[in-house]
Amino acid sequence: MVRVPGNGNTADGMDGEEVRCGPPRPRFPELPGATTPPELNKALLDNSFPGDPVSTPNSILLAFTDCPALAAEEVSWALARSSPSAAPGPDMTPNSVWKRVQRVAPHLIQDLLAPMVAHGFHPPALKMADGIVLDKPGKPSYDSPSFFRVIVLLQTFSKILERIMNSRLSCGARVAGRLNPHQCGSLAGLSASEAVTTLTHEVRTLQMAGRKVSTLFLDIKGGFDNVYSSTLCSMLKAKAVNPYLVSWTRSFLTGRTCRL
Repeated sequence: MVRVPGNGNTADGMDGEEVRCGPPRPRFPELPGATTPPELNKALLDNSFPGDPVSTPNSILLAFTDCPALAAEEVSWALARSSPSAAPGPDMTPNSVWKRVQRVAPHLIQDLLAPMVAHGFHPPALKMADGIVLDKPGKPSYDSPSFFRVIVLLQTFSKILERIMNSRLSCGARVAGRLNPHQCGSLAGLSASEAVTTLTHEVRTLQMAGRKVSTLFLDIKGGFDNVYSSTLCSMLKAKAVNPYLVSWTRSFLTGRTCRL
């Protein structure tokens, strides 16, 4: 969108009038072959989250005997890293509420989460999410699901469990030496900023030595959205990851439900 000089009679009191470049951005997606809300919902979700299998949990869940008990410190740690301003999902419960619950009844959240940790299970009720559809600006048209993106709002209580289990999985991988030294992002000491610092240092070191340096960056489109739980869990098993963590990972990744 660009602004050109006008007669000064604009509705917002600013000089100039707005001229749109390209087609108008839709306020509501209109996709070919999707004439009803359920069809539109399916088209957008299939494009954003392809290949998501349906969860088929066992009728009887047994606790893992080698699963460390959930500690109160883990719950406090997860809540301390939960932003009070983060938008909640279908539960409509902001993180500030769970922080207050933790102060008033310190063991309540721990008692609720402990069975899920022990059984390596993420309940389907906690995997329901709200999706906010946003159009991508500057597209030549808006008749394809790929021209929209979905912002997923998960339930805040579910994210407490997710943060705890991710921390356990990360710690276990680090202790067992399973992390690639070139891995970066969402890991203490291996964040994106550390990767940038390392790359900058190596480039400057080679340049000071009179070497010619080239850098190649690759963007793997759709890699994050196409992680299959069966493949990932097979890799975790091969790396001797604790079975309860493998079970929870499979349970967490399958059977997710998102409403738009």
